[in-house]
Amino acid sequence: MADPQHLSEDKTSPGIPRGGYTSPYFDLDASIKVADVIYNKGGGTCTEDQLAMWLNYSTVRSGTFLTRVSAANKHFGLITQQGDHFAVNDRAQKILSPVMPDDAVNGKIEAFLAVPLFAKVYEQFRGTQIPKDAGLKNLFQNHYKVVPDRVGSAVRVFLNSAEQAGLLSSDRSRLVRPVGASIPSNKPPAASPPKEDVPVVAEKPRFYGGGDAPIGVHSAIIGLLRELPPPSTAWPEKKKKQFLDAFKATLDFIYQDEEGGS
Repeated sequence: MADPQHLSEDKTSPGIPRGGYTSPYFDLDASIKVADVIYNKGGGTCTEDQLAMWLNYSTVRSGTFLTRVSAANKHFGLITQQGDHFAVNDRAQKILSPVMPDDAVNGKIEAFLAVPLFAKVYEQFRGTQIPKDAGLKNLFQNHYKVVPDRVGSAVRVFLNSAEQAGLLSSDRSRLVRPVGASIPSNKPPAASPPKEDVPVVAEKPRFYGGGDAPIGVHSAIIGLLRELPPPSTAWPEKKKKQFLDAFKATLDFIYQDEEGGS
């Protein structure tokens, strides 16, 4: 079964893949169950034969097993596959083990909209009345180019999945957004303007007389400060006293007392 994301677009019908849109053979709840058994029985990962056994399929070559795994993997994007190993992803974990109150609701909506056909129909009819079954079948076949013998199943899976994601009104006549849910935007985020590489230039200290002493600080004091040992190093008490005595003598030499003496 072809993956709709990889089908080239039909130039005569903008936005429609050349081979038409495809639909998962299984609905959202059935696909969530695939992720659920991997998460709860395999701790988040499992092999292909383990998954078939947990889902009660006699062989991994079963067509029903393969199409169900494809729905969970390629269509709803709830699991990933590498070789014969499967793992649940972040979207599935939001549904199966939510952290925030709306995680499960938003995860189901993300999974539903991950199916390109479903996302297109949702965008076309959100907030308005959707066609009856016959009208949806005509829409799927004539506009979205779903293979004729798959149209009936595609409509059924679409409506069931929309209801399971909380996007279908109770009378199944409108596509609505659940309270507190966030609908992912299909628009790409606006590109940020490129940043210019501006070299950071450190502010230079101010010096006087071409020397290396800051303005207002006597060079004798600067000379003494250079004799200080690095922080956190040992400094014998005798050396420390000598430094303090020299520092006090330097201050007495540079600054006069109140009587004007030196």
